[in-house]
Order: sequence, then structure tokens, then C-alpha cells
Amino acid sequence: MIKGKSLYLRPVEQCDLAFMQELANDAQISGAVVGWDFPVSSLDQQRWLESMSGNVRTRRLTVVDSQSHEPIGLTGLWDIDWHNQSALTATKLHPARLQKGMGTEAILLTMAWSFYVVGLRRLHGSILDFNGPSLGAYVKKCGWRIEGREAESVFRKGRWCDLYRVAALKKDFDALDVAQEYVGLVCPTVVDDVVTPEPSWWRNHS
Repeated sequence: MIKGKSLYLRPVEQCDLAFMQELANDAQISGAVVGWDFPVSSLDQQRWLESMSGNVRTRRLTVVDSQSHEPIGLTGLWDIDWHNQSALTATKLHPARLQKGMGTEAILLTMAWSFYVVGLRRLHGSILDFNGPSLGAYVKKCGWRIEGREAESVFRKGRWCDLYRVAALKKDFDALDVAQEYVGLVCPTVVDDVVTPEPSWWRNHS
């Protein structure tokens, strides 16, 4: 479990599937995210969960409200490139269950975990040109940069929309004022002090 202030992240469980199906089929939510699919059945959702087992390149996480312990969204890492220490990430939250600041917290928590626990160096993602709240959260509040723009790349509501490519390096996260606060949340163990044993102690316990 990855604990934040008002929410926490945990692996997707069987009990989350009804919520995940609702999240996938909600027209407002699906219309604002990059990916698209046909309506998802409960069987489709079950197969989705099973497909994650043993996949070392994907880690999906349920975003959970710390007070109610109810799921409010989905985040995680996709297409993890272990050699280049990079991964795709995204955050999908249910607006009816969301409280102010939770979106930003979910992003920062994912960043701190990715950079300081998983050991990644770069995160990247995509945001549709009309999704102002997501652009504001990632770019203005969480230190991400717009690296490019794909003209008329995604079809939404009968028109072609531009797609922004965004990314953040570990150093971009470290430059944020709240970075060390979130590092402390995901890495509560103090590792700054190195213990050097005395030779006699070491010989007796080696």
C-alpha cells in the first residue's frame, strides 16, 4: 500500500471490478481519456484483471479515499522500460467520488513512488487538448513538461482532437516544493545514517 494524505494506492483487487467497470463505461470519463474501447462487460473486466497477473511491465493501482476506503479511480505504470528506467502513467478518477486536491495528490504520490521506490527516471503520458483539468494538474501543479503535440490525433464527439505528449524526469519532481514531503510518505524508513560495525562485533556476528 502506498499511503498519501487523503488517499492511498493499492493493487487492483477482485472487489474493485464493479467500480472499474463503472469507470470504464462512464461516458464523461471515457470521453476525456486518450484510450477508447467498446462498452465493457463484467466478463471483460474479469479478464482484464486476470491479464495483469505476472505482467512485469504493467502495475495498475486502485486509488482509494483514506476516510471512506472506497475506490475513487485508477492509476499505475504501463509499458515499463526497465533498461531505460521509463514508464507510461495515467490517472483516471471518478468525478462523483473526487474531492478537491485528490487528483494532484494521486499524481504526486505516483511520481514519488515511481522515482524513489520503483527506481524509474522518466514518466510520460498523453492528454487531450480539451482536457484542461488534467493539463493543469500535470503541467502546472506537478512539474510535467509538454514535449510535443499531435495534430488531429484522437477522435472525440465527432471531431478530431490534438494530443499533447507530456513527461517528467526525476529531477523535475525533485524541484517541486512538496517533493520531499511525498518522498517521506512513500519512503518512511530513514536510510541516511550508515552504521559501520566495530571489527570485533563484526567478527562475532559474521
